[in-house]
Amino acid sequence: MNTLKNRIPPSWHPSWRRQDFNKPIDFFARRIHFIDHLAPMWNFIDKEMRGNFYVPKDLVEYTNSLGIDAAYGLPPITQYGSLINIVPNGHGPIVTCAYGDMSQAYRQNTTRPQILMEHGVGLSFPEHSHGYAGGGGIRQIVSLFLPPNEVIRAKTAKTFPGARQVVIGTPKMDKWVNIPKKKKDTPPTIAIAFHWDGSKAVCPEAGNAYKHYKDHIHLLKKHFTVLGHGHPKIIEKLRPDYQAMGIEVVTNFEDVLARADIYVNDSSSTLYEFSCTDRPVVILNAPWFRRNVNFGIRWWDYTDIGPQCDNPADLVNKIKESLADKTKYAPCRRKAVEELYPYLGQSAIRGAKAIMELVLHIQNGGQIK
Repeated sequence: MNTLKNRIPPSWHPSWRRQDFNKPIDFFARRIHFIDHLAPMWNFIDKEMRGNFYVPKDLVEYTNSLGIDAAYGLPPITQYGSLINIVPNGHGPIVTCAYGDMSQAYRQNTTRPQILMEHGVGLSFPEHSHGYAGGGGIRQIVSLFLPPNEVIRAKTAKTFPGARQVVIGTPKMDKWVNIPKKKKDTPPTIAIAFHWDGSKAVCPEAGNAYKHYKDHIHLLKKHFTVLGHGHPKIIEKLRPDYQAMGIEVVTNFEDVLARADIYVNDSSSTLYEFSCTDRPVVILNAPWFRRNVNFGIRWWDYTDIGPQCDNPADLVNKIKESLADKTKYAPCRRKAVEELYPYLGQSAIRGAKAIMELVLHIQNGGQIK
C-alpha cells in the first residue's frame, strides 16, 4: 500500500556519517514574505554549513539585496504557485517556512530531513487544514519544527506528541527591538491593510474584511495621511482600488513599520508584528468572522490589543480612540507581544542554533524520529 507513511524516508542517511560532508543546509522560499522570515536565520548559519538559498528567479534580486547569494530554478512563481526545481544537495536538511514549500521540497527529494518554521505569528485554523499548525498531512515527516511561540508549539504537539520542536520566536522582527520610537506625524499616518482571501480554500476566518470596508476607506483621507498595504498575495488586487482613492500604495511591510503611527488590519500576522513596535492597532472584523469558533490568537484570544471595529461607519472614530488613549490597550498589547514573540531580538540566532544542532546530532549518529 503506497501510503504517505510507507514513503517516509529514514531519519538519517549514511552520507551524514562522513566527516567531509559539504555545506548540508539549504533554505527554500517561493514568496517574498517567506524570504523575509527565513533570511535572518540564514545569516546566522555557519558558512561551512550553508548550502543554497533557493528562490524564484524573479525574487533573486530582492534576496541578494538582503545579503544572500540566492540560487534559483525555473519558472518564476505565479499567483497560483509555480514549481521551482531544487537542485539536490546530498541529504542535508532543507528549511522552509510554508506548508506548500515543504510539500514541494519533499516531492523533489524524499530523503532529506525537513525543517519547518511556522511563518508569522502562527495564525492557524481547524485541524483538518494541513497548511496550518495543528494540521496533519506531510507535517508528519518534519524532522524539526521551529514554532514562533508556545501557542503554536502546543498545537503541533497535540497532533504529533513526539515531534522535535524548538520555540524560537519570529526572526524577521528581531531588528525592530531597539529601533528608536517614531515621532508622531501631524496629521497621523495610518496604514490600512487586508489579508488575502483564503475563505473558500480554508474557512471564513482565513479570508479578509475588504468588501466590508471598501466603500469607507476613502473617508480616512479627510482625517489622516493614509498608506495602503496588503498581504503579498492580494496587494496587486488592492493596488488599483487604493490608487483610485488617492491612497499611496506601500508593498513592503518594513516601510509600514517605519512610517505608520497606527496600523489597521483584519487578520494578518502583521497586526501583531506592528504591535512589537509598541504602537497602536485597530482590528477590523467582518460579519462572516464567526464568534463561535476559537482557533487561538486572532480568533479570539489576543484581540484586546486594540479597539475592534465591526461597523465601517465607526472606523474613523476607532482609529482616533486608539490614538488618543495611550493606556487603555497598551498593557494588553505588550502582554501579547511578550507571549507571542518570545526571544524577540534573539530569534534568528536561536533558530539557526537549533538547525545546526540537528545537523551535528545526526552527523554524530543520532536519530531524529
